[in-house]
Amino acid sequence: MAKKRKTAVKPQRRSRDEIDRNYFFGDIFIKMGVGVALALGMIGLFTPFTLMDKIRDGAFDYVAVIVTFGAIGVASFVLGRHLRKEATHWDFD
Repeated sequence: MAKKRKTAVKPQRRSRDEIDRNYFFGDIFIKMGVGVALALGMIGLFTPFTLMDKIRDGAFDYVAVIVTFGAIGVASFVLGRHLRKEATHWDFD
């Protein structure tokens, strides 16, 4: 019985424009995610005592805003890391 030969798969090259665009927007999204985390950290340092008072008073809208911005920061950081990885890796690494 003859053995099947695997045909060599050629890596598909992306255009330089696509690589540059992914790298640029990846960098922007990473910096935005870090900036949001830094801003939320500074707000958290400023309001540690008043936050529990607000929660006890039933002001959950403040907590909802903080959680929403936290989710936006994490999502933009993860998206930025994905775009940077797409821009800097080869198809067959």
